[in-house]
Amino acid sequence: MTSSSSSPVHKIEDYSPNLWSTPKVHLRFDLDPHLTVVRADYEVKLNGESLGPLFLNGENLEFLSLRLNGTIADPSEYEISELGLVVFHPPGANFHLTIENRICPSKNTSLEGLYKSGSMLCTQNEPEGFRKIVYSIDRPDNMMRFFVTISGDPSFFPVMLSNGNFITERNLPDGKKEVDWEDPFPKPTYLFALVAGELVETNDEFITKSAKKVTLKIFVEKGNENKVNFAFDSLKKAMKWDEDTFGLEYDLDLFMIVAVEDFNMGAMENKGLNLFNAKLVLADKKSATDETFESIMAVIGHEYFHNWTGNRVTLRNWFNLTLKEGLTVFRDQWFTEDMTDPDVKRIKDILFLKEHQFPEDQGPMSHPIVPKSYTEMNNFYTVTVYEKGAEVIRLVSEILGRENFKKGLIDYLTRYDGQGVTFEEFISSMERAFGKPIPLLRNWYHRSGTPKIQVKDHFDETTKEWVFTITDRDSDALPLIFVNSYAAFGSDGKILSEGKRIQEGKVDEIRLCGYGPSYAKPILSLFRGLSSPVSLESTMPIEEIQILAENEPDGVSRFFNFQNLIFSWMDDLIQNGKSERFSIIIDTLRSCFKKDWDKTYFSFFLSFPSLSQMSEQLQCYDYLKLETYRKDAIKTISAQFSKEFQYLYEENRKTIPIQTKEEIGKRRLKNTSLYYLLHDPTSKFEGLAIAQQREAKHMSEEISALRYLIEIESKAKENVVTLFYDHWKHDALVLDSWFAAQVGFGENKSKILETLELHPKFNLKNPNKVRSLYFSYARNPLSFHDKTGIGYQIIAERIKRLNGINPQVAAGLAKLFSAASKQKGDLPNIAKRELEEIQNLPNLSKDLREVTEKIVNSL
Repeated sequence: MTSSSSSPVHKIEDYSPNLWSTPKVHLRFDLDPHLTVVRADYEVKLNGESLGPLFLNGENLEFLSLRLNGTIADPSEYEISELGLVVFHPPGANFHLTIENRICPSKNTSLEGLYKSGSMLCTQNEPEGFRKIVYSIDRPDNMMRFFVTISGDPSFFPVMLSNGNFITERNLPDGKKEVDWEDPFPKPTYLFALVAGELVETNDEFITKSAKKVTLKIFVEKGNENKVNFAFDSLKKAMKWDEDTFGLEYDLDLFMIVAVEDFNMGAMENKGLNLFNAKLVLADKKSATDETFESIMAVIGHEYFHNWTGNRVTLRNWFNLTLKEGLTVFRDQWFTEDMTDPDVKRIKDILFLKEHQFPEDQGPMSHPIVPKSYTEMNNFYTVTVYEKGAEVIRLVSEILGRENFKKGLIDYLTRYDGQGVTFEEFISSMERAFGKPIPLLRNWYHRSGTPKIQVKDHFDETTKEWVFTITDRDSDALPLIFVNSYAAFGSDGKILSEGKRIQEGKVDEIRLCGYGPSYAKPILSLFRGLSSPVSLESTMPIEEIQILAENEPDGVSRFFNFQNLIFSWMDDLIQNGKSERFSIIIDTLRSCFKKDWDKTYFSFFLSFPSLSQMSEQLQCYDYLKLETYRKDAIKTISAQFSKEFQYLYEENRKTIPIQTKEEIGKRRLKNTSLYYLLHDPTSKFEGLAIAQQREAKHMSEEISALRYLIEIESKAKENVVTLFYDHWKHDALVLDSWFAAQVGFGENKSKILETLELHPKFNLKNPNKVRSLYFSYARNPLSFHDKTGIGYQIIAERIKRLNGINPQVAAGLAKLFSAASKQKGDLPNIAKRELEEIQNLPNLSKDLREVTEKIVNSL
């Protein structure tokens, strides 16, 4: 493992084009799980004016040989280090370099480079995994044409895949098989992929708008062949949507997906050969929830859309990761909105942003969308780069309008096809489509933190107008541009006016006429649909929030105003120890039961905010107090509307296990109703949940019943946990949900965690299992932030174990200590002590060192 001392800090101002490039490569792999030989034949080209040393990245490689223009190089001509290999005096401005090395995929537990997963060998090269396969110029601005030969024993590797188009295969005299693949499009090393193993091939096809037939293949391990239909359907929808929306056709004759059990990420967009975490490919009605189905559709769309936004036009350097990820997240959000309910999809995205990205913006891991520096690039695959980056792209689309945004994207993809660029080129294309510069937009990429927007109002006696002053409190850092979609309402809930304001810089004023003879103040709904990613600080009275919660025609804003109603009541309760205003929440709920809303939307509106949502919104980290108030509120709502919830449950009880909007809505509303019924003070509805789990025809119904019964500490908890396990013990992906459900909510879950990690189905080397158990526990504030510090001690010990197995996952788990600085009592000191122990590990990975240093400095 590379020591941290050999890992320099990369700074954005230090970027410069590389002196050398390798425009073409022929890779050869002689596969063996324990000893794979890799040979790379590079065409090398000088980019500068004068010759200088050639450096090739390489880590954890066993060097074999180096040839320059076909001649074995003398050892004095090069030097090998922990980080790679340098050729001191290259033979000319253009030459051939051939290099060979050995690697051991079976011992590669980091899951970067070439590694073993189940019966297959596969790769993960983003961001810097390729250097763990072969010596190379491993940086995104080095674009290469790849020709790949794979050789192996067909009894172990009957399927051998790489990027692009299949060329030929042949049987060798020694019984091995060789296959050739060629990708006609230049790409950086991070997009290279190889998969080989005992895989089952499933097939479909797509006809493009120009009548070209594209063969679609999904490769899975044996036994999973019947779980790919939804993935195929999602892929074809994504391909058609990209054609219909942007005019973008797929550019190869073959598109492949491989489902991988051991995978650090969700999926990877390697050109023509997408590798997916199996949980985001495999699904059927019995084993996947509605949320899983939607995630599969979104992620398959995301990786497919990368074919253009990320592959054909890629990155100049890793600082600009958001150029492909933020843009492509926005595209997959748009796609999913078009395929489902746009209000519900937007609500989900905003909830995720507020619960995960806003805290990151305010914590020790805060960084601009385009980071200024990094030690380990793996640590910058963050919600800031992805989700906040997507929100800024959404902001651009709000400024331009969707049609001009489409024109801008086509200009960007046409102008920079085959190049590695930065966010500056993207913005320039958007400005060309807009016809003028977009002031202050670039500052969004360089300013850390969530903008805090303050709203004040006063009455102008001269003009008889109400003046609403919108102020960016942190604009002294870097001024920004905002889109503020707003509407003004009267006290009767009717819209008086609505519009869109473009705010440039610190302050904007909205001037509105008072209504009625007394010039009453309009009720203003601001940043509707979160038209800019801001935190809105408003002193709006709870009665006005209620009017918006009941009358806002914009479903997204209506939802969040109801949430704000709950937060306002809860804040009053925290500050004063009592609140008389819960009746306003009851009245609002009473009115919503009379609405004819879509079932899925209705289920979201009824859902009470989670403990994590409440603590972040209210900046209160007394989790036990918050949960007491939260549970009391849920019980009050349950008792008040017991008949309504019973009616909704029975009305939606009989569902059909198919993925239609109507059936998804019925399942969601049924489960939401069951949740409230289980909190009825009489406790007479537990039998309903037990029966639902036993009779479920869809995983959304089965897993919800299990989670709810665990959360309320049902007497039947042990039985339902055992029943679920017995039913699903042969399905690894479903068991991830079983592990998570037992530790993801409630107090004192440490003993359960320690028991479950000894379970024969738990595997410390599998990222999905680690996430399902350790990450779920660490995201459970009642247990992780236990005042004794036991939660911190438990997770710190697991991070130490993971450091030597999978540094990327270990660093991700360590990031969950970010909230420790917000805790009371001795918890920040305990967290600091535990993290400092991690820092003293003799083989501390650079991934983990960078994360722990930032958090320790905040404590």
